[in-house]
Amino acid sequence: MKHFPNILFLTVALIVICGSCKNKTTDFATDSDFIYLKENKFQHRGEDFFPMMLNYVVSFQSDENGNFIIAPDTHYDSVKYVEAWGKEAVAEQLGGHFQLISELGFNTLRICFNRISCDERGYYYQTDQRKFYINERKDEEAIFDGIENLLDNARRHQLRVMLLIAPPMGSGQLEQFTINMLQHFSDNSTLFAYDFMNEPLYFDPVPLRNKKDALRLVTGWKKMMLRHAPKQLFTIGFSEPLEVFEWDPSELPVDFVEFHTYHPLRVPSEIYWYSHYVGKPWMIGETSLPADNDSINYIEQAEFMQQAYQLTLDAGGCGFGWWEFQDIQRGNFEAQFTGLLKHEGRTATADGKHVIRGSLKPAANIVKELANYRPKSQKRPIN
Repeated sequence: MKHFPNILFLTVALIVICGSCKNKTTDFATDSDFIYLKENKFQHRGEDFFPMMLNYVVSFQSDENGNFIIAPDTHYDSVKYVEAWGKEAVAEQLGGHFQLISELGFNTLRICFNRISCDERGYYYQTDQRKFYINERKDEEAIFDGIENLLDNARRHQLRVMLLIAPPMGSGQLEQFTINMLQHFSDNSTLFAYDFMNEPLYFDPVPLRNKKDALRLVTGWKKMMLRHAPKQLFTIGFSEPLEVFEWDPSELPVDFVEFHTYHPLRVPSEIYWYSHYVGKPWMIGETSLPADNDSINYIEQAEFMQQAYQLTLDAGGCGFGWWEFQDIQRGNFEAQFTGLLKHEGRTATADGKHVIRGSLKPAANIVKELANYRPKSQKRPIN
């Protein structure tokens, strides 16, 4: 009987949340430009929408006019060299990247906007010149303008955006900033989903979080979305099935489950587990096989992408995401070589207006072909 209060809390919370989820799946007219969920699939204007998603890491700049400029990661194009400075030049560089991404066959970006810091004045985003504090109105407005410019750029290249944010937990500043952000972009259909937390198993500041605490926290995020951004969707980037003991995807009231899976021997089993036990629409948010054409060759990376994609469709997944746009030169081997572009050579967009420093790996050239695959019956993998 000592567990009865916990069970009662979970039951009541799930009933309340499930009752309020209906507007995310049934209240959208087919002429709306927003992405919504229906029968465990994303839809747009009454047609199935399958997010073919590429993860894209950003950095931040500022100028003398107080603009907050969202720029490519400094390891994209030339490593540790910034090709573009200022609002217009950065928009041009981003536009070249986004155009290439769209031409390859992607229709969605996961923008990694969760790199935030804190000092005695509060939480801030660090640019090349100064700190933009989220609790200062002028800085907040500049940050939102920067996000708006990025979303406009993505829209021009027919790309939807999942925005990974800093989780609003343990700080009134972060919570209010998140509420303000949800309200500001509530009518922006390019931003189709928020990812409220990346891999809680590894990045939750509370070690060994109680399941009830995780449910209470995510229930609050869900209410925040329903109140301030009811037309957009809400998820968490789960890292692996072991997370179930603290952040249980079957219990947490996310609109859809977005999980990350990398190890080639574990990918089939993890896809099988999520597809059978979470009871919600699910997609792969991150996967990749690092390839430097030495330890792992580029053809193996392309074969892994194809197999992971096919396993996702066979298991009923509603989206597929790859990590990441281009190789970087920081972290371990697994972090450095997961990109679709290496750094040698040059790649031009189809119209020749943009040239990216780097050349495509074979995996990049099969993205369009993946859409031709038709799902087969799922097979239980060897554990």
